[in-house]
Amino acid sequence: MPLIKAHDEITIQSSADDVWKILIDFPNYNKWWPKAVNLKVLKFDGEIVGTEFNASPLGGKSFACRVISIIPNKEIKLNYFDGIYRGIGYWKIDGNDGKLKISYTVDLEIVNKSIAFLSRLISIPKLHSMIFNKILIGLKRQIN
Repeated sequence: MPLIKAHDEITIQSSADDVWKILIDFPNYNKWWPKAVNLKVLKFDGEIVGTEFNASPLGGKSFACRVISIIPNKEIKLNYFDGIYRGIGYWKIDGNDGKLKISYTVDLEIVNKSIAFLSRLISIPKLHSMIFNKILIGLKRQIN
């Protein structure tokens, strides 16, 4: 099956602590994620690890992610476990307080046959990055 490897980043003037608070506040992701992502939190009990959410970008087929590990103020590792993808995604916070590089990286396998076929016609990694750049801009606005 086809793969999606994508890395998107933005530089933000903020503290790692302030960015971290927003990244782990899953119930409020809809405040800064584009509506077109159709994000829904499936499981959040106050703990970061184990949080699950579902997305159906652009009204298309959905996928689900689960937080599987964290390094506070540095990294959130996600497992894409259901839907059209399988694999891993990472939020990372790098740099010094005041000037941070916030990135999201995915290494996914497309397991849905219709999306796999579509990947022959359009670049799914480019589509992922187009959407994720809007998410990163939303994060920057949420911080400011």
